[in-house]
Amino acid sequence: MNWESSTSPQLQPESASQSPPDLQQQKSPVLRKSRQSPGSACEECRRRKLRCDRRTPSCGVCTATGVICHFTATRSERGPKRGHLKQLQQRMGMFHRIDSEPVHHSVYKVQSTLDNFKMDKIQFLSPEGIEPLLDSPPTEPQLLMSVTEVPMWMREELDQLYFDRVHVFAPILHQGRYMEWSRQRVKSEAKSALQYTMWTLAASFSGQLQHVASAFYHEARSRVDLQMLGDNVIDEIEIENLQACILLVMHESITSYDERGWLRAGYAFRLVQRMRLYEIDAPSSPRLAACEDWVVVEERRRMFWMAYCLDRFLSMRDGRPLTLIEHLISTRLPAPEAEFQSGQRIDMELLSTAITSGGPRLTSPFAECIMTTTVCGRAVIHHYQTSLENTFTHDSSNFHDRHEWIHNTITQRINILSFNTPKFTENSDPMFLFTRILASTTALYLYHTLSLTSSDLISEDDMSPFPDYGHAALLEAQEMVHLANILNKVNSFKIHPFTHIPLSLCVDICNTYRDRDGAICAKLQEVFHTLRNLTWVNSLGEKLQQVLGGSI
Repeated sequence: MNWESSTSPQLQPESASQSPPDLQQQKSPVLRKSRQSPGSACEECRRRKLRCDRRTPSCGVCTATGVICHFTATRSERGPKRGHLKQLQQRMGMFHRIDSEPVHHSVYKVQSTLDNFKMDKIQFLSPEGIEPLLDSPPTEPQLLMSVTEVPMWMREELDQLYFDRVHVFAPILHQGRYMEWSRQRVKSEAKSALQYTMWTLAASFSGQLQHVASAFYHEARSRVDLQMLGDNVIDEIEIENLQACILLVMHESITSYDERGWLRAGYAFRLVQRMRLYEIDAPSSPRLAACEDWVVVEERRRMFWMAYCLDRFLSMRDGRPLTLIEHLISTRLPAPEAEFQSGQRIDMELLSTAITSGGPRLTSPFAECIMTTTVCGRAVIHHYQTSLENTFTHDSSNFHDRHEWIHNTITQRINILSFNTPKFTENSDPMFLFTRILASTTALYLYHTLSLTSSDLISEDDMSPFPDYGHAALLEAQEMVHLANILNKVNSFKIHPFTHIPLSLCVDICNTYRDRDGAICAKLQEVFHTLRNLTWVNSLGEKLQQVLGGSI
């Protein structure tokens, strides 16, 4: 891997190690402000799930659409109406009984041949097709359709839950555009698959509706799988198809379907390559970049970067090669969330420029997570490459350049994070909190790589830039203790679903140093002890407990 090509002359050890007082002399472009204006949203904006500016007598949305703007002082209580939840639980119990009975002709049965398989022969009931509850148990052919009968109140609740709790970790959808097409009676198969995948994640992030997540998952999975087998998957790829696939991988990665999610991720990454989302802003790709609808282009940019991060998260977890190569990317970083949702065009930097730019240039939580994920991915690859050099080639001529670039860049990202968020609390942005955990893990992993490298292969000159790296690693381990204590106070639904991945790297480090560096290992054990005592509501708790169970 060519590490020198990504090294910028702006990035030097002196600039990377700037102290926070030096950074404060530079003006930060990020202003803290409330997410919404005071007061209640109008009825039209609430119905369409749009952000209301609360202007009277008519808000901006109602003025633009020509609708009468009406504000209501009293609001009905959110959640299911009386009796609906009990009725749904009875139906779910019936489905579980049917599922436990032996079935000789399953709707998921694979045919002996797929030569005559036709997508147009399979019909799904639309989510709007709500039928009264049947008194008798459904027959097997009706089972798949019955699961899709989602009451209106549940659809609205799940949509709101998704944008409240899931969107912050996967900001790939434009809320206004989704609400516009989600109420259409006739949808494409890709949009229906996306909708069920969103409901699956929303239900898994809910305390009251978590018991229906499994039913939604099987429905979403069947629809996404049928999209993968469709005849038109190569000729025309809808962006909703890729969005549904990525969100389903996200759900499978935090549940017990790791291998299934990894295989599905491979299909999603090939779709990204097939759609050439990695070169949206390249001069040779003017079709998307010149599109008049900036929101459409930005949604595809965000889709690429979500797949890019997912590729690196899975590689960190499993030690498998990357699919989306960093050095071929000519797609700009995602715009801030407010500009994206409001449709206000803004041109961002390319990753290669932004990741090495000096000063407190924090654009958005998503963009900062992308840059930190990139550095962490390089640190993991650097570790494996060094291990191979120690074992086979006995040539470490590129070790110093790789290690210095990662060291300087992650130090710079940590300084920028510290400048913009001097003190993390339980009310901090969940994406920033995850990014800070990822940054500390990267610094610890660099020390892990440095200490495992044979002294015969690295000269004293190569080690001279890192004389106090052990002390720096100990400080980052102490920071991990602080971050773990914050996680202990955070609602479990606000913890990033991939938090177990950097923690798994910390488990590897702790198991390596339990006999050599007791100070770092003791700090990490304190982190693990704190997280084991967390109270979890969703499946992320099981995933974290599984990872922490590997620590000695």
